[in-house]
Amino acid sequence: MTGRPSYNFFVLILAVFLAAAAPVTFDREVRPILAANCYQCHGPDGESRKGDLRLDVEAEARPVLKEVLARITHADPDERMPPVKSGKKLSATEIATLRRWIEQGAKWEQHWSLKPLRRPVAPKLPSPQADWARNPIDLFIRAKHSEIGVAPSAEADNRTLIRRMTFDLTGLPPMPAEIAAFNKAADADRDQAIVALADRLLASPRYGERWGRHWLDVVKYADTCGYDKDKLRPNAWPYRDYVIRSFNENKPYARFVQEQIAGDTLFPGTADGILGLGFIAAGPWDFIGHVEVSESKIDGRVARHIDRDEMVSNTLNTFTSATIQCARCHDHKFDPYTQKHYYSLQSVFAAVDRANRPYTATPELAKRKAVLTARVADYKKQLAALDAEMKKEGGAAMVALDKKIAALRPKAKLKSKRPEFGYHSLIVKNPRTVKWVQVDLGATRGVKQVVLRACHDEYAGIGGGFGFPVRFKVEGAATADFKSPVMLVDQTQADFPNPNIAPVAFVVDAKVRFLRVTATVLAERKNDYMLALAELEARSATGQNVAAKAKVTSPDSIQAPPRWRRTNLTDGHFPIAVDATAIAALQAAQSERTVLLAKLQTPERKAKRQKLQTDLSNAEAELKKIPAGQMVYAAATQFKTQGNFKPTGGKPREIKVLHRGNILQPRDAVRPGTLPIFAKENFEFNLPANHPETARRAALAQWITRADNPLTWRSIVNRIWLWHFGQGIVETPNDFGRMGLPPSHPELLDWLAVEFRDSGGRFKHLHKLIVTSSTYRQASLGDKNFEKIDANNRTLWRMNRRRLEAEELRDAILATSGALNETPGGPGYYLFVLEKTAHSPHYEYYKFNPADPKSHRRSVYRFIVRSQPDPFMTTLDCADSSQSTPKRDETLTALQALSLLNNKFTLHMAGQFAERIKKESKTLKGQIRRAHQLITGRPPTVKEVASLHAYAQKHGLPNLCRVLFNLSEFTYVD
Repeated sequence: MTGRPSYNFFVLILAVFLAAAAPVTFDREVRPILAANCYQCHGPDGESRKGDLRLDVEAEARPVLKEVLARITHADPDERMPPVKSGKKLSATEIATLRRWIEQGAKWEQHWSLKPLRRPVAPKLPSPQADWARNPIDLFIRAKHSEIGVAPSAEADNRTLIRRMTFDLTGLPPMPAEIAAFNKAADADRDQAIVALADRLLASPRYGERWGRHWLDVVKYADTCGYDKDKLRPNAWPYRDYVIRSFNENKPYARFVQEQIAGDTLFPGTADGILGLGFIAAGPWDFIGHVEVSESKIDGRVARHIDRDEMVSNTLNTFTSATIQCARCHDHKFDPYTQKHYYSLQSVFAAVDRANRPYTATPELAKRKAVLTARVADYKKQLAALDAEMKKEGGAAMVALDKKIAALRPKAKLKSKRPEFGYHSLIVKNPRTVKWVQVDLGATRGVKQVVLRACHDEYAGIGGGFGFPVRFKVEGAATADFKSPVMLVDQTQADFPNPNIAPVAFVVDAKVRFLRVTATVLAERKNDYMLALAELEARSATGQNVAAKAKVTSPDSIQAPPRWRRTNLTDGHFPIAVDATAIAALQAAQSERTVLLAKLQTPERKAKRQKLQTDLSNAEAELKKIPAGQMVYAAATQFKTQGNFKPTGGKPREIKVLHRGNILQPRDAVRPGTLPIFAKENFEFNLPANHPETARRAALAQWITRADNPLTWRSIVNRIWLWHFGQGIVETPNDFGRMGLPPSHPELLDWLAVEFRDSGGRFKHLHKLIVTSSTYRQASLGDKNFEKIDANNRTLWRMNRRRLEAEELRDAILATSGALNETPGGPGYYLFVLEKTAHSPHYEYYKFNPADPKSHRRSVYRFIVRSQPDPFMTTLDCADSSQSTPKRDETLTALQALSLLNNKFTLHMAGQFAERIKKESKTLKGQIRRAHQLITGRPPTVKEVASLHAYAQKHGLPNLCRVLFNLSEFTYVD
């Protein structure tokens, strides 16, 4: 067909012209071309860089851009770049893009997340778009709607909104009475009712439990260590409670961050300054690599290197959304971070490890603790003076005995390092718990000597003397009940030195059938106490051990054969000495010293000792009542050595850049520093030569919380937005680098960041802005036309519907059933039966009884296991505590429905729910109406009542409650 050119042809020509004239954006158009084709040889990796040319740095690339373009378009294949042998070749379109970019001045944009923070002016919209907005958030959202051709959804109804806000802010369902009160208030003034609802929910202690759980997802909190043995962390929970309390107190975000990195030095004398350091220790930790392997060995060094890597990556991912861990083995391929930056950050944590450390709850308690500690020290000093007085009175005989014992001890050594075990009591938390074990000699026997032999445990380098009592007594009796005991040995008035591998012998003279060893002060194990003995011998006048193979009884014991069991106490197995003569001489000398001391113990001295001992015991007991005695698993430089795991004492390990991340290829040493995001500032911290290790962490904490740090403030408001709407403004919340996704609403992100920062970093201020906005108040109903334009709802033209998270669902079942115990804080409760803790703990979930009322607390307080997570919670997409989880997966599977129907927890709660509604309504139909209202927040229709009534009559009320737990109206929030 001939004639005039078509309209479409002119449109095409115009489009091409406009495209050619449009500014080329570096981040979206140019950088991907250079990264795909040039960075392999001319990028950040110094090892693979060719010709000493970098095209990823503006200062180095700009002077040679025209030459680069010439080489890319060169006719000679030998001169063309990329080389032919690389298999890479730029397309004509890519070459045209580069040419236009250079012609337009080669504007080199700063990456969006590193741009300085400034408060954008909210868009000015015409009416009626502007009328929809209730605050600046809505203006930014509505402007984007207009830009792509969508419109906001209608406002959600009252029931949907109170259910959404209550779950969102507290993680629990609203009760029918609360819904009714909200409906009444909304009829009078809906806007004011929503504001009042937000205020009430934010003031609830349940708020911190909900939002604290979000934070714990990100920082990888759990109550076990992970890795092979997955040992328990019984003192991790104070950090969890600290997080919850910080949200409830509306703590300024800058302080919240600083406490978690350097609270011990920035806020000395405060409990939160120590508790916050649980953040550094929150992630997984290799028990074997630290405790069982020496730091001098390669595996030990690797374990500690990986541990510091976890600290660095968790800190930078959490607070700045920066993936610095990519620079562990090479310079970052896309972001401006080198290996030197990475290892400078490792240097910040070079002196700290994960361990238990004590904390004091309040300044008042700290002062009381100091007074009692001084009092205890004084009593001990007086007791020591009394001992010295008796020793002095003992004269030359005492001096000679002490010298003789000291000389004999080194000769009493093990022939081999083989372990010797025996009797082991159950562990307790109080060292003054009385523990005893006794033997039956079978008949009345003459006993001239009692010998106690300590255990030798080779595990993790524990060694000899394990579990030997600090204070004890040995008694004899004619009957097993010890109604008329005879004191044979009394070592209860002073601490007995641990004998290590040497036997402890006492000269006695008694005719008894039963012998009992009673420990009045127990040996410390880790942070608990117990009694252990390898062998108890009772020797006759002829030297025969009349206790050999004797029957052993005790109120409790650990039975873990062949290592630990009662019968081991009299089995004749114990550490064998090299020099039997030396051992016999040592036993005789110790017995002689005991007899001499008894002669020197006058009635006056005995009374004085008893008075001092009573005062000491009372002071120590009062001291132990102070919560400051609690421990928190946190970053520490001082702690008790455990096998090969030893504290640094605050002396930082030397950190060097590792070639390709290989521990065997160290390069230059580094100084502590951070990311190079401020162009005119040195990334290394300006610290004096002899600075304390705390100064390093303080410098990092203060750098992160700088008011002009663009990463910090953008990162946290993006997380808050994500946890409200189910998606972040940036969809990669832990990666604000070039491999992450750009923000859907960059101006809104910056406005929120500045607003949050300038309002003091108060979470509740931002929550209230969000939940009272028109954006948040939208219904979640779809629109076919808008779904074609924005299927993923990135512009929030409707509210996102979501399924309840695992903890929300479990807590909602507890609350609806009337079983929820809202007691806050404290050690985590078990949803399993704990077995075989001596080596690798077993967490047996199938053995647990869900009727246990201790487990009916909120799910944030449960004991979380890394290697064996709760199967029910995992099925419901609970976060993996070994990974940072800023956004949880949301799946829909048949297994979830089956779990909600048949898991023994829901079966039990269905019974509880049925009992509740029976008490609250007398008729079956009344019970059904009440149950439905509790589950969905609305009364059932006539048709629903009829259907549910028929089901309940056939299958029973508990089975009906199981069905209700599976309703979408219960498991989803619109």
